[in-house]
Amino acid sequence: MNNWEQGFQHKYILTSEELADLCGTTENGIKENLNQSESLCIRGGKTGIYPSVVKKFLKKNGIDYSCQVLAIVNMRGGIGKTTASISTATRAKQYGFKTCIIDMDPQGSTTLAFDMTPEADEPIFYDIWQKPDEMVMGTIKKIDEDLYIIPSSLENGLLDASLINPSHQKNAVNDVCNVLKANGFEMIIIDNPPSLGTAVISSVCAADTIVVPMFSDAFSFRGLDITINEIHSICSTFNMDEPKVRILFSKYDRREKASETALLELKERYSKYFIPFLIRTSTEFSKALQKKETIFASRRKSTAKEDYDMYVKHILGLDKIYKQNGGKCD
Repeated sequence: MNNWEQGFQHKYILTSEELADLCGTTENGIKENLNQSESLCIRGGKTGIYPSVVKKFLKKNGIDYSCQVLAIVNMRGGIGKTTASISTATRAKQYGFKTCIIDMDPQGSTTLAFDMTPEADEPIFYDIWQKPDEMVMGTIKKIDEDLYIIPSSLENGLLDASLINPSHQKNAVNDVCNVLKANGFEMIIIDNPPSLGTAVISSVCAADTIVVPMFSDAFSFRGLDITINEIHSICSTFNMDEPKVRILFSKYDRREKASETALLELKERYSKYFIPFLIRTSTEFSKALQKKETIFASRRKSTAKEDYDMYVKHILGLDKIYKQNGGKCD
């Protein structure tokens, strides 16, 4: 397989142009430091950089690749959790983080987004949590290089019955994450159902960071309040330190008064949680999902890619490089 053919096998890969922009250098400056095996030709006539090579560059800039567990949580449905999960995962992978998504939602929207629906006899989280050392690595499905998923199906709806014991609730997701960490994963993203069940409780106990996506309507604010209160309650019940809680404002439209009003309220009431990057409304998300991919599979520039890239840089700590090299992160 030649270099060009290999490029078509990698849907999610950072370009030399993007890496140069992040590192504050020129594209030629990046290419001069690469050998032939570290880059490949990709769609759009661009040069792609393998994740391991991106990691090498970013480590030189002080980026920490210690494993992070990020849970996407909101008690309200239809709030953008799947979009947040899949967009964060694919961009983190492009930035050199070996990434695995754990789909805990019985509806399996994240699983469907990557066309990774398991066969009837294939295990999901419901099957593996009691024997993670034996089953986790045989359960994960490969989406792309360094990008994997533990898929979901309707059987994950039975978790509330199987995780009755509080110690199981506390440790089930954490034990699975520990196996992934031991196998070199550096970013673990947990997509949760829109309910306060045992899946969410166990995810909160495992998370380093919890991202709460929300919209501008009153129901979103109600869901936000309930979610934050329940996180406090879960951590208090298990006598645990609370994870970092961050609010991601999605579907922002500056033309709508409701969006501006919601933005002001978020900044005033939830300033310590608020992520200072907004995800503007865009048709790019639905177009990507129709193709069973995310916005980061496209080489075209878009507001959707720009917004999620800034958010992911913030979550991964890459924005400090961007700021140091003259980028605007406000």
